[in-house]
Amino acid sequence: MVESKKSGRHLPFGFMVAFSLAAVAMPSVTRAQAQVAVLEPSNETEPAEVRIVSTEFKYAPSTVRIAAGRAVTLILDNSGAETEHGLFVPALGFRLQVKAGGIARRNIVFEKPGEYEFTCDLPGHRDAGMTGTLIVVDR
Repeated sequence: MVESKKSGRHLPFGFMVAFSLAAVAMPSVTRAQAQVAVLEPSNETEPAEVRIVSTEFKYAPSTVRIAAGRAVTLILDNSGAETEHGLFVPALGFRLQVKAGGIARRNIVFEKPGEYEFTCDLPGHRDAGMTGTLIVVDR
């Protein structure tokens, strides 16, 4: 009878360890998936939409991949934020600005392949970690 109690204790402990490991792994997988928005080259005439959500003080996704020469509508969704935010790509001269609770959009074609930093250029926002990467890939 002592043996069954002992083996009964191992099952819940093992289950808890497995459950804990799964709980820790899931946010990591979700976070990795949320970091990259892929936009493949296309012959479509309508711009494809790329949505970047801004919050205090980060972007989601923080890495965006776009095909060079492809028309896109870049959307800065600030609808859940409590303060104004922007998205500025200094190397390309691209800027979106949006008030708290708002959404801004702009059609654009990025022609030059490369990796470009984007940031919120409002005072203190970049220093708080509000940066990301725009990757423009050659067709």
